[in-house]
Amino acid sequence: MRDPTVRSGDDPSVLVVSQLFPPESMAGAHRWAQLLRNAPDHLDARVVCPQPSVPVGEFERRYSPWSNERIDGVPVTRLFTYQPVEDRTDLERILNHGIFAVLATLYVLVHGRKYDCVVVQIGPHTTLLPGLAALVTGRGLVVDVYDRWLDNAVDFGFTTEGSLAYRLLRWLERVALERCDRLVALTPTMAAHYRETYDLDDGKIETIPFGVDDDLFDPAVASEDRPRIIYTGKLGEGQAFEPFLRGFRRADIDADLVIYGFGERRAELEALAADLGIDDRVRINGPVPREEVPGLVASSAISLVPLETDRTLEYARPTKFLETMALGTPYVASAVAEIEAVTADAGAGLAVENEPDAVAAALRDLATDPERRRAMGRRGVAFVDREHRWDELGDRVGDLLSGVARERRTAGSGLRTRLGRLAAAVGRRL
Repeated sequence: MRDPTVRSGDDPSVLVVSQLFPPESMAGAHRWAQLLRNAPDHLDARVVCPQPSVPVGEFERRYSPWSNERIDGVPVTRLFTYQPVEDRTDLERILNHGIFAVLATLYVLVHGRKYDCVVVQIGPHTTLLPGLAALVTGRGLVVDVYDRWLDNAVDFGFTTEGSLAYRLLRWLERVALERCDRLVALTPTMAAHYRETYDLDDGKIETIPFGVDDDLFDPAVASEDRPRIIYTGKLGEGQAFEPFLRGFRRADIDADLVIYGFGERRAELEALAADLGIDDRVRINGPVPREEVPGLVASSAISLVPLETDRTLEYARPTKFLETMALGTPYVASAVAEIEAVTADAGAGLAVENEPDAVAAALRDLATDPERRRAMGRRGVAFVDREHRWDELGDRVGDLLSGVARERRTAGSGLRTRLGRLAAAVGRRL
């Protein structure tokens, strides 16, 4: 992406508002960093995000109201927000998300006219507030939904459907999604959900998944094949660890299970492994630097992708799932709808019910058949190369944003246009 200070009058200009951004390591953080890095040179973009705080405890607090920097060539403005330094309480989550949303809204209101369109990435849904500011100022609005954050918040017990916060955020979602210029959904399953839930034309929805860094996640990084099973990622409420640990115990295979990650459930997993009598074969470690993950996964026999299937995660195509395929390591994954669809298409692993016997059978099948594992690995590499290359996804995003910019310029952004969009967005839902 080229320097935004050198700009032609016809170049589309874009402001991206994201709660997460590198050096944070969560999946949502690197999504727009990669998309913008791989976008066409004529696209001028700036990212607005808070000071980094996730994973909690890895970053020192910063108190400046705002700061500017460049990350891999992308200009970034960081705004102040509350930054937890230990495991986040519900109040700390609210402060972290809410303060940033308010300041980002003010930023859009003050600086929004410099841009043809504004992209807001959810979750969390609080970023929809600066999205409404984009509507007020007559900018094009693109909503990128990579996480059904509000539905998940209910499922995981963080809020209830009757609460004031839930009703307000659901209203914001409806207004933003029905009045935005484009909705970017992570997977076909997610796109179908929003098409059925809201009044959205097919032409308004674009499916753009996560990509994979093929320089970092290269099968050639494997130092040696080891008969181990691996999990890397968050140790959180969305992962179905219990049936997978019980399944590992029942599989009775000659392999250790190695877990690398961070999250509130580490002590629970250690206790469960001890109760099952497999703590000598299950090693639970903290997170490792992202650049070390490929070598660990590529050298492993099987990768685990355990997801809760009784929650609203059927849309999920997790980055660890894609990165496992890119590295040529077959997986045993929970049979959520999107993973089942990819498994049927790619044939790169096994999707199973979250039931210990099913997990055990899958682990035995793969552990005892190295040729099958190699064939699955080759198919996984080919699938990711076909569907999840960041350079191709960046081109698609560039085309989408250029189209929105042209539409906004044609529609105009005068007072009448702004008032019309605001009335349509708000009045329609009152």
